[in-house]
Amino acid sequence: MNILKNNRKKLTFITVALLVFTMVLTACQPAGDSITVGAKNFTESRILATMFQVLIQESTDLNVNVTEFGGTQLVFGALQTGDVDLYPEYTGTAYTVMLEKEAISDPDETYDIVKTEFKEGYNLIWLDQLGFNNTYTLTVREQMAEELGLETFSDLLDHDEDLVLGATFEFLERPDGYPGLQEAYGFNFADERGFDPGLTYSSVRNGEVDVIDGFSTDGRIPAFNLVALEDDQNFFPPYYAAPVVNAETLERYPELEEILSRLAGQISDEEMQEMNFQIDEIGQTEEQVAREFLESKGLL
Repeated sequence: MNILKNNRKKLTFITVALLVFTMVLTACQPAGDSITVGAKNFTESRILATMFQVLIQESTDLNVNVTEFGGTQLVFGALQTGDVDLYPEYTGTAYTVMLEKEAISDPDETYDIVKTEFKEGYNLIWLDQLGFNNTYTLTVREQMAEELGLETFSDLLDHDEDLVLGATFEFLERPDGYPGLQEAYGFNFADERGFDPGLTYSSVRNGEVDVIDGFSTDGRIPAFNLVALEDDQNFFPPYYAAPVVNAETLERYPELEEILSRLAGQISDEEMQEMNFQIDEIGQTEEQVAREFLESKGLL
């Protein structure tokens, strides 16, 4: 009987010792490294950031967080300070806003200059472009376009004094936004109203304004029966999206370049428009849309 008790005591001691050892071992193991992907405050940027997040997490042991910022300068500043490790940016935005250059129409030249000068000036690395060109456009209601015969930006000049422009606050201030556009075309709208990015399309659909700034890949253009006018003076530069990464992050995690480059040339204008539509109008989440797209391309 005493032998049985002693054996039980030994087993209990061994069990407790193993549990303590396991707990100590687990506590001593370092937590997985974390990186942060930045996003601007509009649907497409959030989709791309989530796509980066999912692709990296599925390919590494890294914990990846997505943090949204109010606009270009905020997320760009966070990338420079290291508070953000990477984010999706557009070549035209980088060329005209960060580098403060006059826009050019050649997409390859724009990308090459941006890539070189970001590395030399900011120690930031542009990876391969994703494939689609989300250029700015001016957008109007289809019925109004038909009634006024609007097909190009220049067609607005016969009517602009009777029309109200609605645009994001950022577009109203950026040199590659309304200030430059106004100088190039000579627009003189009856009024200019600023909106958060999510409200511009509903404002023109509901008749609160007549013309809005839009993105060519936005799914709400066909969904809301809107028409994107032609930039007949080629004011807007090419806006090809690509991941921009802090060089120090790439030094720590060089595998990120190969992982993110799997997306090179994978997203067409139409595919990006459809993904935006799935979120803005159907109500899917960024993660649902990002995962579905990555799976459709065989990347997960």
